[in-house]
Amino acid sequence: MKRVVITVGLALAGAFAIVPVANASPNPETFDANPAWFCQSEGAPLPPNHCLNTKSSGDTLNLKVLEPDPRGPQESASFNPKADARPCPHDPDADPDGTWWEAAPGLYVCHHRP
Repeated sequence: MKRVVITVGLALAGAFAIVPVANASPNPETFDANPAWFCQSEGAPLPPNHCLNTKSSGDTLNLKVLEPDPRGPQESASFNPKADARPCPHDPDADPDGTWWEAAPGLYVCHHRP
């Protein structure tokens, strides 16, 4: 799982614009205190204000995007190319056709484009 976290984190960090860290509500400490979440503020290789749910199951990972990053609150990521055809219900504007998009080679996300 740690290998997946690092791979996803590096791909997301490279794919998304970096937003400066500031006070957020809910704040990263809420997620830092929960062992099910691994956050950029804890050293995860993720963009600022992003936390990864380490208990994500299947081929879809759940990420939380915290303020002040306006692309939150939720994002999903998958290495399964079939994700590119799935609807993106929590962000229908992520891709012009309402589906996921390829943020980095082989990494599909349901999230605002930067």
